[in-house]
Amino acid sequence: MPPKKKLRVKVAPVVATVIRPVATRLTRIEDLLIEMRGVLDFHLKRIAALQKQVDILIERDRVRRPD
Repeated sequence: MPPKKKLRVKVAPVVATVIRPVATRLTRIEDLLIEMRGVLDFHLKRIAALQKQVDILIERDRVRRPD
C-alpha cells in the first residue's frame, strides 16, 4: 500500500490577514480612534490652559506699557 499523501494548503500570511473577519478589524480600528480622540482631547485642554496663561501675560504687559 503506497503512503498516503497529505493534501495541505498553505495560506500566506497576507491571505490570513484578509480572511480575518472585517468586524474584528473594524472594532480594533474603532478602539484606536477612540483612544486617539482621548489623547487629542487631553492635548487640546492643555493647549487651552497654556493659551489662557499667555493671554493673561500679554494683557498684563499692555497694562504696564500703554501705547
